[in-house]
Amino acid sequence: MLKTFFINTFKISLASALIYWLATSGKLDFKLIQKLLDYPLAILTAGVIGIVNFMLASYRWGTILRARSLVNLPIIGLFKITWIGQFFSSVLPGSVSGDLVKILYLQKFDKTFSKKFIFASILIDRAMGLSGLILIVGISSLIFGKAIEAQSPAMIPLLNFNYILMTMVIVSFCIFFFFHEIIKKILQKFQLLALENVFKKVISLWDDLVMIKKQMLKAIILSMIIQFMAVVIFWSLIQPFIGEKMNFSQALASIPIGLMTLALPVAPSGLGVGHAIFQKLFEFSSIQNGASLFNIYFIVTLLFNMLGVIPYLLSKSEK
Repeated sequence: MLKTFFINTFKISLASALIYWLATSGKLDFKLIQKLLDYPLAILTAGVIGIVNFMLASYRWGTILRARSLVNLPIIGLFKITWIGQFFSSVLPGSVSGDLVKILYLQKFDKTFSKKFIFASILIDRAMGLSGLILIVGISSLIFGKAIEAQSPAMIPLLNFNYILMTMVIVSFCIFFFFHEIIKKILQKFQLLALENVFKKVISLWDDLVMIKKQMLKAIILSMIIQFMAVVIFWSLIQPFIGEKMNFSQALASIPIGLMTLALPVAPSGLGVGHAIFQKLFEFSSIQNGASLFNIYFIVTLLFNMLGVIPYLLSKSEK
């Protein structure tokens, strides 16, 4: 308990220090949030796409859960759980607080689900989301790479980084889908040498993953759609403020890199860290207020997540 308190205190302190540094250096302008109100269409677009994305993310999670479910899991029910989970992740400390809430709610739909399996499904779902993000950024870099290099040579190292990440993901999935038996035999050999119980659990998890590989393939495709739409949300919110400095192809090559860093449990919801990362990323496109632009996306996303209190209160009234 004390360890968790110190970790959360450190994360909040780090985020606060980064925000303070960006604000005092003039790189973070909070007035941009107010200016966003002059573009209601951008806010509406982000809201509509955000709801669709939540639905797709809920369906993606459902494809993994249905591999073990004995009942029909309603998409609306999963949507409510996903949104409630996002709400609690935003208001409670800890990187898994929302996940714990999702576990409790999901067991009401299918009591045969163990907490261990549900948590594993959440981790798999996140891994598929991150993989989809990397594939999107890699494919967009391949398609638009030459044009991006011509327009913004400073982005060449970033493009090369995107190619490396995409290659690693593709190789990993090829090994998983086509050579999973070889990996299992290697794990079994290690099991005979040392840490028998540990490798036994790893092999059991590996077998479970292989059993749902068809669902995982579907989840990857859904993830690519979801992550593309996430970039569209970000782009729709910042486009009124960047003019011609960054086109959509550049956005596809840079924004997903920043979004990947938000998955790291360094600070709550990427607070501070995301601001600093996007400040640097957008400088590749000669945009000097990347922290302020990310702040728009951060605030809008946070408010959208907070609306998860609505399905939470409705579900309480139903029971």
